[in-house]
Amino acid sequence: MPCFRLRTRSQLASDPMLQEQSRFYQQLLFVADMILVGSAWVSAYFLRFEVFGEWPVPLPEWEPVDRYLAFVPWILITAAATFWASGLYVPDRAQRWTRLIRGVGKAVMLSLLITVAFASFYRDFYVSRLTILIFAALTPVAMITLRVGLYLSVRRTRRQGRSMRRVLIVGAGVAGRRLQRSFDEYPWMGFKVLGFLDDHKSDDEDILGTTDEVVQIVDSAEIPIDYVYIALPLKAADRIEQLINALSTRLVHVCLVPDLLQLDIINSRITDVDGLPVLHIIDEAPMDFRRFVKRAVDVLFSAGILVVLSPLLILISLLVKLSSPGPILYRQQRMSLNGQRFDMLKFRSMPVTAEKESGPVWATKGENRATPIGKWLRRTSLDELPQFINVLKGDMSVVGPRPERPVFIDQFKQRVPRYMLRHKMKAGITGWAQVNGWRGDTSITERIRHDLYYIQNWSLLLDLKIMLLTVWKGFMSRNAY
Repeated sequence: MPCFRLRTRSQLASDPMLQEQSRFYQQLLFVADMILVGSAWVSAYFLRFEVFGEWPVPLPEWEPVDRYLAFVPWILITAAATFWASGLYVPDRAQRWTRLIRGVGKAVMLSLLITVAFASFYRDFYVSRLTILIFAALTPVAMITLRVGLYLSVRRTRRQGRSMRRVLIVGAGVAGRRLQRSFDEYPWMGFKVLGFLDDHKSDDEDILGTTDEVVQIVDSAEIPIDYVYIALPLKAADRIEQLINALSTRLVHVCLVPDLLQLDIINSRITDVDGLPVLHIIDEAPMDFRRFVKRAVDVLFSAGILVVLSPLLILISLLVKLSSPGPILYRQQRMSLNGQRFDMLKFRSMPVTAEKESGPVWATKGENRATPIGKWLRRTSLDELPQFINVLKGDMSVVGPRPERPVFIDQFKQRVPRYMLRHKMKAGITGWAQVNGWRGDTSITERIRHDLYYIQNWSLLLDLKIMLLTVWKGFMSRNAY
């Protein structure tokens, strides 16, 4: 089994590929975090009731420590679920400090919000607000301090030359060079690149020889080589097989970094079928806890929007009904995840006979098919509000690539490269392309580029960012006709 995990285009060569070892350390870190969270909760209690006393505010009604201790299991369960869901333990040894601190802060804040919400329904005792604030300060400080301590310890060990892993890279192409840059950028990971082997590039100083010489170089090294990374394109499959067979008689670790950077990689990962490794190059997002959270957010947010905006929905319904004969809602077939078709709902903005003569046409600037109320609804995007019903039904998500009509998809997929890849994610009411201005009668190519960026980099945090940008930038658009 190759010791690599296929990642997105931006991650492929930046991950040091030691997933199994990294996963073990991340699990140990998780256990340590749970100990820190429990300790922070108990410490917050003693600081509030034993140290601060009447300062800065009078003590609330006294609660014995066993009441707070009984709350620890709920604290730990909430922290464990939110920490894992926020991606805090995704194996990623090449992590920048800003990203690490932001990740810890986000995970702790989410856990705290859920804890406070739960505590508001827990009527057995009163939870001191100052205790919660102290807990909120202690927890991230303790978790970040732990990570800083581990980092400094590892870096000191690397600088002393201990636990260094010597690496030979076969293939000086794009993937091989990116792998080298990743090792150089994060020297504390402990990987020292000795050089490259390549059959086509011999002028570079770090090219030690051709791929035929791999066994000779491994055997002649004064200090044993620990890892050989094979970073050749898939078209060199026969050569890769020869290299693996040759190295199988040596003790060196062999890792395969397939040069797939020229391909569009969507939701890629490795699975196995009865022990046979399978590389998913283009696939829908795997079913994991994050998708469950995304669906829960979709349902709760959509239900809340429909309830809060119900007076506006009733008013728009009356205006649409009075504007022209016909139904209030307009049903239009669209395509979503994996080509599934569904009837997308909108407030009707045109007369019911608008497309009888022209057939399906793309909305363009200057057209006069919409009713006066319909023009206002389109300009403000209020005609899209019924799509929250589609979200509740599971046809759509709040955030995702905007769904298109099958008749236009048949046209676009023939002339726009990679167009169909956008259907590897459930369609959304708003998306990365829309908040960047690519909606309506704008460049399809740019829209696809933004949609694929969203799919390749999807996270719950990115969804939240898009939702906030949608509200911040408003629903008005000069490209909505």
